[in-house]
Amino acid sequence: MAKNILITGDTVTGKTMVAIALASKLRAEKKSVGYFKPSGVKSYAHSTPDEDVDEDAAVMKEILGMKERLSCICPIVRHMSSYDELIRVGKEKLKQKVQTCYAKIAKNYDYVIIEGEKSPWYLLHVDLSTLDIARELGATVICLVNFPDIAAIDDILLQKELFTRYGTSKIGVVLNLVPPMLKKVVNENIRPFLEEQGMVFCGVLYNNRELFSPTVGEIMRGLKGEMVTGMDKMDLLIDKFIVGSMAPENALKWFRESKDKAVITSGDRTDICLAALETDTNLLILTGGVGPDIGTLTRARELGVPIMMTALDTYATSQVVNELVGTVTVDNKEKTAAVERIVGEALSIEGLDL
Repeated sequence: MAKNILITGDTVTGKTMVAIALASKLRAEKKSVGYFKPSGVKSYAHSTPDEDVDEDAAVMKEILGMKERLSCICPIVRHMSSYDELIRVGKEKLKQKVQTCYAKIAKNYDYVIIEGEKSPWYLLHVDLSTLDIARELGATVICLVNFPDIAAIDDILLQKELFTRYGTSKIGVVLNLVPPMLKKVVNENIRPFLEEQGMVFCGVLYNNRELFSPTVGEIMRGLKGEMVTGMDKMDLLIDKFIVGSMAPENALKWFRESKDKAVITSGDRTDICLAALETDTNLLILTGGVGPDIGTLTRARELGVPIMMTALDTYATSQVVNELVGTVTVDNKEKTAAVERIVGEALSIEGLDL
């Protein structure tokens, strides 16, 4: 029977990146590795009329070369527009579907990497929470926790308490998005403290733009956008997104504070577009299907700054692009290789006794 490793973490923590790196390490030891995501969210880019598909599942199927159908790799695919679809299906039917699909995958591999939900308790109301899945499948748990400030330690201890109460005995932790300047603090103080609390310390992922910054091409695909200019800049990395909704007299101040950024605004906000182009901007994203005027287009071409149009409004655009941070897409082979190298080197799983 396969050994189960469950990765848990909030949205935009890089769970799939850790799954890729972990699979790479195990496969280097000649172990067969499968992937399972009990519940996910419909990706309209990957779904077909016959099959709803979760994007992470599609990525992992491709990377691992799995033969199983996507509907088995991720059996429960939610629609974000619905609030009660799982309640209407019912707990028992959902549980049976997860168990059946997991069994089909587990029989083919030495290890199954299971990707959890966006919090340990999410979907608790239908017994599909990460806590429930870890208990049901007897999984070793790796908690991936963003480290914006000291509150992350409390988050880790809370997760440990919850998983312990649900019967999980082996719990690892990976600190994510740690500023490089905190390396000494983490190694000398935070790591020993967490180990004293019974956690297995599995590594640190420092804030690395090669891992967490999406490319212009990934943004275009995510937004179903159209490039007005800059088709040769699809591999350019975007470190930050700024919504240009401020008054023009304040725009330059905000824009000057960030480099390698994308500015999101309507195409009819020529003042904002030109202000953005006077600073270190890597991409203009014009929303609402409104293209740039001739002045903006001419200046962007002079500076070599790509312009992208999307039919989405500004709010929806900002939601989509923020979810692209730290994601891996099927067609970005360079990022997959970077994940295997950078995350793989940072990840230590010996203490988990897998």
